Amino acid sequence: MKETILIDTSEVIKLLNLSLDSFKKYKTHGLIKACTTIWSKDLFDKEDILIRKKIVESCKKNGMGFDEIVKYIKAYEMNKNIPFDFNNFTEAKTLLIIEDDESVGEFLIKYLRRAFFVNELIIFHATDGKSGIKIAREVPQDLIILDMVLDVGMDGMTVYKKLINDPRTNPSKFIFISGNFDFQSKKGIFFKKPIDMNKFVAKIEELIELKKIQRKKSVC
Repeated sequence: MKETILIDTSEVIKLLNLSLDSFKKYKTHGLIKACTTIWSKDLFDKEDILIRKKIVESCKKNGMGFDEIVKYIKAYEMNKNIPFDFNNFTEAKTLLIIEDDESVGEFLIKYLRRAFFVNELIIFHATDGKSGIKIAREVPQDLIILDMVLDVGMDGMTVYKKLINDPRTNPSKFIFISGNFDFQSKKGIFFKKPIDMNKFVAKIEELIELKKIQRKKSVC
């Protein structure tokens, strides 16, 4: 069992080489999160802070701004086992899958992670429309894969209309998927389930300009 080493605010500031104002900004935007509070004193997981430090430093090294740092931190928070390559942060694209069938969502994630290099594609997953909209607004997405038949909360059409009518998410491109609901839009392309994954990956590459240049795919 891993031992959690807790550190206080002053140690976090020292580790991240931040001013107090910068620390407050990072904390306000959720880039730094306390794992517990004892007697009104925030305490942080040292290992977690060190990973965040690597992400921040790698983003800055590659000339990225605050919005890009937010993107990578959000990706790390959604999947703390994400295989970051800290020396190669410049080409990553972001993709959001809004799919309420968790088995389908997990299949797509695993398939796409094998089809693209580490950091080439950062994948977010929402299992309902409401959380999908929230993620899309918080982290700008290059491409959104949207199941048009969602069982919980709101359907895919409602999600789509909210996304295209919001200036934060309108620039995103879309791939629409469904087993029985055909949908066409100038903002994207439709795939009927079961999905032809070879064509699916090729369309993702096309839509977000990830061209195959002698890419070695490990997908069977």
